Amino acid sequence: MRRNRLTLTALYGSLTVGSLIWMVPVVTALAISLLPIGQTREGWWNGSLSQLTLDNYRDAWDQGVSQYVVASFVITLGSVAVSLVVGALASYAFARLEFRFKRVAFFLLLTTMIVPVQIILIPLLPWLRTLGLDQGGLQYLGIILVHTAFGAGWAVFMMSAFFADVPEELLEAARLDGASHLGQLRYVVLPLALPGLVSFAIIDFVFVWNDLLLGLTLLDRDHQPLTVGLANLQSPHLAQENLVSAGSILVILPPLLLFVALNRFYVRGLFAGGVKG
Repeated sequence: MRRNRLTLTALYGSLTVGSLIWMVPVVTALAISLLPIGQTREGWWNGSLSQLTLDNYRDAWDQGVSQYVVASFVITLGSVAVSLVVGALASYAFARLEFRFKRVAFFLLLTTMIVPVQIILIPLLPWLRTLGLDQGGLQYLGIILVHTAFGAGWAVFMMSAFFADVPEELLEAARLDGASHLGQLRYVVLPLALPGLVSFAIIDFVFVWNDLLLGLTLLDRDHQPLTVGLANLQSPHLAQENLVSAGSILVILPPLLLFVALNRFYVRGLFAGGVKG
């Protein structure tokens, strides 16, 4: 008993120290973003609360960050929504239906989880150009489809276990009431698998939101996301660390708020998925 207590103490202590170390650059960026330019040269810890200002965020917004924020939300929300729909339909098929080459199809879908995106970048460009998805607002559709192609495997991997665990009696009752497969999915399976859906949505949101490579490669400057915009912001304003720090906080904030809001579902989904697996 004493040994278990010491082990838990060491574990929690290590996690606490690791969390504090991880928070150092975040707190530093936050402090610099709230202080006037020139007040951080001798260390942000020398600033006072009376000096705090939102001018850096306003300046960053005026430098074009607002356009990047809109692009990020369009790409991220679109990718997550399409991945959820495609993943839910595919997961239901793999978990509840029988068809030829089911195992082969499942295996091929899961291979998308281990294929590095860098491998397909070169063939992606002519494909999108052929489909006409390399011009104007259609670029958003192109990158959303690419993110969906990579997210679908993760969606099926996470959701199929939840869908397979739904009691057959509930689905049989729905069938007796005349529900089609889509009706069973909508009214029976999805409500019971909500933690799994939310867990995947959070993970996919963070992945797409933080993407830099696809946004930099597939989109022109007028349609690039916030991660690329932050890199662009650093080039002409490298010496203005306050401006860059404000942009960094804007990148961190949406995934953080999403996780805080849906943390309960996320933890339930991970624990349930672990038990089912």
